[in-house]
Amino acid sequence: MKLLLVAKPWRGGLADYLYQALTEIVPGSVEWWPTRPVTLGGRLAFARDKKGWYARLWERIDRCAAEAQIFINYPRELPPLAPRKNRILWLTDGPRPRPGELDPFGRVCLSDPGYVGEVKAALAAESFGGEVSFGYCPAVHAPRAPEGRREGACFIGNRDPKRDRYLAALFQAGHFPLVVGNYFLHHPFFWRHPLNFRPAVSNQAMGRIYGRHQLSLNIHAEVVREGTNMRTFECAAYGIAQLVEKRPGLERFFDLERELAVFSEETELVEKLAELLAAPERAKALAHRARQRVLAEHSYYHRAVQLLDGVLPAAVLRGRLQAAMARWSSSQGGSFR
Repeated sequence: MKLLLVAKPWRGGLADYLYQALTEIVPGSVEWWPTRPVTLGGRLAFARDKKGWYARLWERIDRCAAEAQIFINYPRELPPLAPRKNRILWLTDGPRPRPGELDPFGRVCLSDPGYVGEVKAALAAESFGGEVSFGYCPAVHAPRAPEGRREGACFIGNRDPKRDRYLAALFQAGHFPLVVGNYFLHHPFFWRHPLNFRPAVSNQAMGRIYGRHQLSLNIHAEVVREGTNMRTFECAAYGIAQLVEKRPGLERFFDLERELAVFSEETELVEKLAELLAAPERAKALAHRARQRVLAEHSYYHRAVQLLDGVLPAAVLRGRLQAAMARWSSSQGGSFR
């Protein structure tokens, strides 16, 4: 059986995490064709003739005889593909599809159910595959031993108007979390509090930052309507306590009293941050329970199985999921515990 993954090589790692999971669920049978060039030669060809680069990718996809083609989003630069039942589309990042844009896909899933109206309006009812949320990658998101005494709170994320409001409230109240991302050098906050900002880091380096802190703040970008972003699952796997902005549907993934602490407005964020930093044992308990939950239910192995629903029989998928998790647990001395 051959599977094809068609996806942009995001800095955030989503395509890489799903590719790793798919290769565990269907070993030796998965190819990843990026929708942006990844080699120097490819980048030069892309710069010279972007339209031609996409046309050649379209021809390869159209000729590919894979039993299933899984797309993470669909670049509008790619010419329209012929409709096929074996094409699966996973929409993220606030999708607003145009009429006819989803016709090539036999099944369409989305990470944020807040956009279900826009998606269903552009799709035949039988092709809607429901919600497939983000998850965590076992090879990347694992606890790191602290390097010395743990510091207070940290926030890893990029600039966003809603995040600006919450960060401003924290600074005004005298709380100064470490902020990692493109706020560094590019926002007035940086120039007022330069010691509290760091540039963006690689996905692999995030674990060291979380390992040095007691608490992770997660302020959703404005684009998130329901559910949550990648960071909530990743931090749960890293084993750090979280204070997360509450969005509708977050309770489908975590217990909002026993596994996460949540807030809905600026004053509540300030109060709960102070409470959690003053109660490290409670924070550790939240982190422990959230990690148990994410290990059991929210790996990208689970997401790969969701996306492959209907491609392989349900019993086969369940068996391969259990086998993949068992292999990883064994390789790590029982990490799925």
